[in-house]
Amino acid sequence: MIDHRRRWLLVLLDRLIVFGGCVTLLWGAAVFGPMTWPGRVVVLLAVPVTLLASLRQVLGHRENQRLLRAQREAQRRLGYDATHDSLTGLANRALFRDRLGAALEAGPATVVMVDLDDFTAVNDSLGHTIGDDLLVAAAEGLDEAVGGDGLAARLGGDEFAILVADPAVDTDELIGRIGAVLDGPLSEHRLLVHASAGLATAPAGTPLDHLMRDADTALFAAKQRGKDNWVRFAPGMERPAVADAQLGAELRGGLEAGDFRVVYQPLVDLHHNRVIGVEALVRWHHPARGVIAPAEFIPVAERTGLIVPLGRFVLRETCRQAAAWLAEFGPGALRKAGPNVSARQLHDPDFVDDVRAALADSGMPGSLLVLELTESAVLRGQQVSRTLHELHKMGVRLALDDFGTGESSLSLLRAFPASIVKLDKSFVDGIELDDPDTPEAAARQAVARAVIQMAGALELDAVAEGIENEEQAERLRALGYSLGQGFHLARPMPAEEVARLLAAQRAVSAA
Repeated sequence: MIDHRRRWLLVLLDRLIVFGGCVTLLWGAAVFGPMTWPGRVVVLLAVPVTLLASLRQVLGHRENQRLLRAQREAQRRLGYDATHDSLTGLANRALFRDRLGAALEAGPATVVMVDLDDFTAVNDSLGHTIGDDLLVAAAEGLDEAVGGDGLAARLGGDEFAILVADPAVDTDELIGRIGAVLDGPLSEHRLLVHASAGLATAPAGTPLDHLMRDADTALFAAKQRGKDNWVRFAPGMERPAVADAQLGAELRGGLEAGDFRVVYQPLVDLHHNRVIGVEALVRWHHPARGVIAPAEFIPVAERTGLIVPLGRFVLRETCRQAAAWLAEFGPGALRKAGPNVSARQLHDPDFVDDVRAALADSGMPGSLLVLELTESAVLRGQQVSRTLHELHKMGVRLALDDFGTGESSLSLLRAFPASIVKLDKSFVDGIELDDPDTPEAAARQAVARAVIQMAGALELDAVAEGIENEEQAERLRALGYSLGQGFHLARPMPAEEVARLLAAQRAVSAA
């Protein structure tokens, strides 16, 4: 490629050649005697034509220079776009890995993984535009906090990373600066957000993927400990994360192999001790580990997205089984049957179609299907709200599970088409401990009393969860509760045992 100086030298030579040609032509005409008029015309025309050609060459050169500058700018822009995040302007994953690899060749390096807590809720409730504004503000805050001590990058979504290649940098102090920036209100919308962080340090020569994996493991541990937390990687910390990933793989295999079973906990009429409905619960019968508790595999299913196919299986099996009971014991045998539904399922665009298909394939009336939702699942934005109202229009009933434990229980009922509220077990525990009609008993029963009164005013069914003895059942009856669940009334059981209870109730009714 011709360098800048040589290019200008060639341009100057072109000009001299043209100028010399014009001078030579005029000099020749003057020296070699008089010319005829045709010759003079030729000479006079040759000079301006030559000058015009020279002018065209100058303009062409300038245009070429402009095109070259535009090309160089386009190349620079392409190079920048290839190494920087288009939304925040931070380094992207490719540039981060490149710099990290170079840093590990030269010496030790530290990677800090930063993840915004509950960012999905911001996107879902306020929209992606405001979510993007928050990401931009968080990126600016990170870049400012890191300064010249490292390289800040956005790896994707709400996940950021920081590379510190200088061993003299105090990473604890750096984490403090990051926390101070992210703990305040961010973006023009003044949103309060917290972040979790995990950091890991490795010596020179360490494969960069190993260091990033360790930092990810530390971030996972920070998330496990709660929000607004940070953890430094230590050997052995990767075992829970590996076990979690392994369990996720086995969960997928269990779904394909049919290792999951649905059990049913009866919903009981407290006044007549009759089963009037069931809540569907899932159990994993692992071929090697036996029955795995839901508390162990449901969080993994949520994190991996497998809760969607798992929930679809529970929904279809519940509808099929409930329709079979109605066919065997009559249309009045059950008034309610339904599974728990997670926030991840409500975000699935096919969820409403799944419910419609499960009802159509089983023949179960939609009015008998009760989908149990937690308050945190309901408070997930406009998409979830549209889904819930569409289900309500189909005749499907919605129950608020663990009612009373959230921060928006009362206001939520104004916008949420609930048919049932389920008093959380925490308000049932110990309700029988104080003497009746004493200030202590009144204080302990205040929430339970308020929920049943509110349900009555809004024409909702109220269910008391977690009833473990007859004394609790008696207090709840006195407060006005007519429906309850709990081990004292009936434990979760296979479909065959529910069928025996329904058969016994039919026999009593017939007698």
